[in-house]
Amino acid sequence: MMQDMCILVVSCDKYADCWTPFSDCMRKFWPDCPYPVYLCTESGEPENGAVYSKVFHEPTQIWTARARKACEKIKESALFSLQALYAEYPLMPQRVDYDVRHLLPPELRDDDEAVAQYTDEERLELVAPHPYVTSGGTYDDEVLERLDNLDRVFRYGKNSYAYTGVFVPKTNRAGLIYLALHMQFFQRNKTPRHCQRSRRQMQKDVFAATYSVMTKLVPRKRNRILFLKENGEYYLYGTTDVNTLQSRMIERGMDKRFDIRARYRNVFAGRQNIVAWLRDLFEIARSRYVFIDDYTPVFNFIDPGEDVTLTQIWHAGVGFKSVGYARLGLKGSPDPYNSAHRRYTYALVGNEHLRRIYSEVFGIEEEALLATGMPRLDHFLDEKVEKEYREEMADKFPWSAKGRVIVFAPTFRGTGQRTAYYPYDEIDMDRLYRMCVETDTYFVFEMHHFIRKRPDISAEYADRIFDLSDESLTKLFFIADVLVTDYSSCFYDYLLLKKPVVFFVPDKTAYSLIRGVQRSIDEMAPGVVCDTFDEFLDVLRTRHYETVSPHPSSIDRAAERSGLASDRAIDTIIYGKDVPGVRKQASGKGGAVPVRQSDKSAKSERKAKELLDSKVADKDTKSASDEEE
Repeated sequence: MMQDMCILVVSCDKYADCWTPFSDCMRKFWPDCPYPVYLCTESGEPENGAVYSKVFHEPTQIWTARARKACEKIKESALFSLQALYAEYPLMPQRVDYDVRHLLPPELRDDDEAVAQYTDEERLELVAPHPYVTSGGTYDDEVLERLDNLDRVFRYGKNSYAYTGVFVPKTNRAGLIYLALHMQFFQRNKTPRHCQRSRRQMQKDVFAATYSVMTKLVPRKRNRILFLKENGEYYLYGTTDVNTLQSRMIERGMDKRFDIRARYRNVFAGRQNIVAWLRDLFEIARSRYVFIDDYTPVFNFIDPGEDVTLTQIWHAGVGFKSVGYARLGLKGSPDPYNSAHRRYTYALVGNEHLRRIYSEVFGIEEEALLATGMPRLDHFLDEKVEKEYREEMADKFPWSAKGRVIVFAPTFRGTGQRTAYYPYDEIDMDRLYRMCVETDTYFVFEMHHFIRKRPDISAEYADRIFDLSDESLTKLFFIADVLVTDYSSCFYDYLLLKKPVVFFVPDKTAYSLIRGVQRSIDEMAPGVVCDTFDEFLDVLRTRHYETVSPHPSSIDRAAERSGLASDRAIDTIIYGKDVPGVRKQASGKGGAVPVRQSDKSAKSERKAKELLDSKVADKDTKSASDEEE
């Protein structure tokens, strides 16, 4: 397959001055390139001795049409016919349907009968103007891994300019892998700015200006604490880090001295009311302390200010998949300059071993990462809480006490919430159901909240297979006998219950190349790893997972489990205490200086804390009746 590849440079005559430098760079940086290089342009010819094996002349001014016509002449090309393209590319029918509707008068675009009048031949004619794609085919894993090592950076102009060429593997919703060659131009610029003034960017600029005005006109309340969640609703029934930390503050009587507010909204769920955005900005402008959980888009375009302590609680421990700046360069990775991650004063992590990882994830110094543990785990191993959750789940789902319960909680595919999906085609529902009947098993789907499409469970399977995605995963853990996941970090919480975990990863290679992984699942997974559905069913049927015990280090790295994570966070962030083991010493000095804080803001913070806290009780125990006074 590698011999059937080529490099096509799609250009035009007005960029003829780039052809020779490109040829020179190819000879300098890739002298042993095994593939022929073709040039496609209108009518021009490269200089003699250039690296191009052949030049294709296409006079059309439409870039995509020029590229398509060139591809049709290349013997190495494996392009589909129009019929195959329409049939095999999942999004093409929708694209054609969109085109059909816009060929009709506006009053008929919603008329399905009018749309249906277009024949198959007419529809195929609408396929032709679109660029050919290769997403109907797939590549061998070895080919993908070799191409991943062929990324190149071409620097010139005394390193002031550079081109990068990167082979990017992608998948469509059918799970097929295809390749895209991404070429990017970089210019050294100490003050990077957005070149394109899109409508969306102008809206962000307006919000940023509005926030700036608010901070000047609205006095900030030194005792206001804001819990802000813009990437989902209050949907996990009090079992998230946000909920737990807020509840703990109230248990400690802090609501008598602090103004504690909460804003829960999903900015990705659809069009947002401008009033809701303005309300968010107003609450941030008024708050001294802001706690967020997960990526929060509003901080992409506003800087909360040096007198605000912005803390990222984060909802997960650490799994296999790459997140944040660990994915830099891949689609969906944060902006290097305008990401909310770079604005954190602090971020909470499960333990000190995770500082290095999340320093890369958030793009902040290790001193800003507080090893408090995860607040949501404070009561995770509490016998009273466990009994309460078990009884609640047993009342709601009586079948859970009748046989083995398997909870399937995978993470999403795609680049983010807008594109999230799960490849349900990997699961044979009929065979899964038969396994459940044969082994007296109940199988529960608990899909990631980004995934809108839920599993299609027919009525004949509904007595053994359930979709409980709207339930709390934490509570489901207590009735589960086995957890099945993939690249999610949820298994760390489950390991604390000393129950088995199975990893079902049929797209392991594709996921590691496309999404990116921080650690190999084969090397680090504390349980059985299943690459195929057949293997997965066999492991569940034979209970082979019972023979595999996780290494103790897997649990030790999960989280700090003292049950005092919330108290550690409160005492460190709100009251400025030097809690042992929470802060990392910075440059040999005691305590850590927040990343964004200047000396001036640090002094202001100390003064504010002196005014707020004349006396703070030590929290060595988890007393239920403790008040801050």
